Amino acid sequence: MKLHIAIDENNNIPIYKQIAGAIMKDIASGKLPAGFQLPTVRQLAEEMNISKGTIKHAYESLKHMGAIEMTQGRGCFVLGKEADTSSRKEQAMAAIDNMLEELEGLGFTPREIEIYLKLKLSGLDEKYDLVKVAVVDCNPETINLIEKQLSKIEYIQVASFDLSQIVSIASKLNEEYDFVITTTTHFPEVEAVIKQPRKVAMLAMRPSNDTIIDMARVEENWKVGILCASQNFANIVRAGTENMGGWSKKALACLFGKSEKTETFLQDKDCVILPKGFEEFATAAEKELIKKYCEAGGRTILYEYIIDRGSFAYVEEISKRVLNRKRSEA
Repeated sequence: MKLHIAIDENNNIPIYKQIAGAIMKDIASGKLPAGFQLPTVRQLAEEMNISKGTIKHAYESLKHMGAIEMTQGRGCFVLGKEADTSSRKEQAMAAIDNMLEELEGLGFTPREIEIYLKLKLSGLDEKYDLVKVAVVDCNPETINLIEKQLSKIEYIQVASFDLSQIVSIASKLNEEYDFVITTTTHFPEVEAVIKQPRKVAMLAMRPSNDTIIDMARVEENWKVGILCASQNFANIVRAGTENMGGWSKKALACLFGKSEKTETFLQDKDCVILPKGFEEFATAAEKELIKKYCEAGGRTILYEYIIDRGSFAYVEEISKRVLNRKRSEA
């Protein structure tokens, strides 16, 4: 089989990379199967009227990516999947490096490259079987924590919605999502707008063991504050600590968004409770204030709200059933 490699001399991409990219594309498509012997460096250089050094560079690049094997005296051979399993990460990193170098050569900024990658990845998702899941709750902190935990299930795609939107987005939830997840507190409200039976999954949430231990260490005479993004989350914290001492009933809440209020709030607190992942809600000025508070000896507790193990297993089970159904219907 003769290789057909088109070279564009007006392209900013180095010729050796164009050659390696063309061969890699044929390997990925199966056009060049495992075990196929590539032309020697001399043969391909003569066929393409290109220097041997350029061809050698291209082959070495393919070898570095784990796509081919170069053996002295035998030649160059395409590797099978079983031979390159251990180097898939190296192949991926090398391919990404090549792509970034090429895009930089075309004059794109890092920000532009990021935007284009996100657009392409969004389109790539459509090619694969994914379970579309909507998360509905009354506060952004809980939604954020649920999303991060569900990201461990690789075949689901999560979108989040505030409970206050439930009526206006009812048709969207019914038509566009495979199932809807909410907490035990809001299950009746969400279930009421979902037409399909058993399409709503209920999550039991609880503070993590580390959070419980940290809360138990709070002393009765400490002045404790709750710094978060929503009053609803502050209420969750209070409900989760009501049996841990009188301090929990006295704990005042302050919401992110106004650094001058945050600064005043922190001044007289012995301990401040923050939602885990608070950095996503705090302004840069507020993050700096929290840092200075800690440097001055202030104590902080990260309140981590986690999905109960049984609930997580239940969501995994539902997701797998939906995925299998989609594949059987394809």
